[in-house]
Amino acid sequence: MRFIEDGPSIPNHLLERRDQGRVVFLCGAGVSLNAGMPTFYKLTKYVVDFFDPPKDSAIESEFRPWVEDSESGEDRPKTPLDQIFHLLYQEYGREEVNALVADRLRDAETSGTKSIEHSVIARISADQEGKPQIVTTNFDLLFEPALAKAESKFYVPPAFPDISLGVPLTGITYLHGRLQDPDAEQHPYVLSSADFGRAYLSEGWATNFIRSLLKSYTVVLVGYQAEDPPVKYLLQGLNHDGLSDRSNLYAFDKGEPEDIEAKWRDRGVTAIACKDYPSLWQSLEAWADRADDPRQWRSNVINMAMEGPRQLSAHERGQVAHLVSTTPGARLFARTDPPPPTEWLCVFDAWCRVAKVSSGYGEGAETFDPFKEYGLDDDPPRPSESDKQSRWVHDHILEWRRGDTNPSSLHKLGGRAVAGFES
Repeated sequence: MRFIEDGPSIPNHLLERRDQGRVVFLCGAGVSLNAGMPTFYKLTKYVVDFFDPPKDSAIESEFRPWVEDSESGEDRPKTPLDQIFHLLYQEYGREEVNALVADRLRDAETSGTKSIEHSVIARISADQEGKPQIVTTNFDLLFEPALAKAESKFYVPPAFPDISLGVPLTGITYLHGRLQDPDAEQHPYVLSSADFGRAYLSEGWATNFIRSLLKSYTVVLVGYQAEDPPVKYLLQGLNHDGLSDRSNLYAFDKGEPEDIEAKWRDRGVTAIACKDYPSLWQSLEAWADRADDPRQWRSNVINMAMEGPRQLSAHERGQVAHLVSTTPGARLFARTDPPPPTEWLCVFDAWCRVAKVSSGYGEGAETFDPFKEYGLDDDPPRPSESDKQSRWVHDHILEWRRGDTNPSSLHKLGGRAVAGFES
């Protein structure tokens, strides 16, 4: 279902799990960019520029391709940034490097830029009591103002809540460490390849937490790219024993659906493609509105349905279709007085939606395309006649579902055989 016309298509399963308070957003650097936080590349460049290593040093030679590609727009294979941080640690000391990182992030945090993104995530990633439950690999504290009223706790590695023992997840879990004052004695952040290796592989406390999280929640990655070090190490850690179940792991990413799905499928993650980041955050904000008041959202969709399907766009019809596919939504739709137009049955019935184009007789006769008037935004192209019989891929909302008490056959209005000639 899409909240806006050009927004990402969010699976029904994910929407339903969120309504149950069982969706947790795992947030990366992309969530904090609009608030002034640097990307991993820019953070690395800040540290490298500060220490100004010799031109013939390993740090300089390994990092130079990043700078050159940033200026030229190329994208060549390069040394991962976590390995460059490992070189920086070896040369200048872990605490000295991490204190500099803290200083840079503190400067960005005190710039006064408000973060709508963090507020939106806090609203969506909440349990049924409205208490936010957030996991982030960012060090910054930008989520904390959004959670101030909830008096939520925060957790730092390796002391994470034990979900398997029923410890609530409410609050903020800083998977890679929480930002300290620059003059603090210790800065335990996960930044270098050695840090990632301990967190996800050798000691595995980050992997164990995420594995436990996936057993109880649906996890959505937002603010990451498939090549980011946290994603790489997380998926390596989950899959090191071959027993990983990532069916509850989703990721939002920008690009064409085919490209995004292929890129994340290789990593065992269900990808949700978006056209661009503004449309993604607009969709997430609309999702947050629904999360704040599901009853009001359902009422708004019913009011929209009263106009009739042909008065709405495909994504709006998709919202109505999603509504009636849920038990509370179907009950509300059925009990609305006066009822919505009966023409909605042509939308709910996949056989009606994909029926042939018809036209009247004579010159200038009107043509009617049911796929255009009743189709949903997520509908695949109209199938051929042979495909209708052999491979049905369109969502047929009238079909029998487990738990229904009515007969399991003949749940369609369109495409039925003439009485007496049924097969």
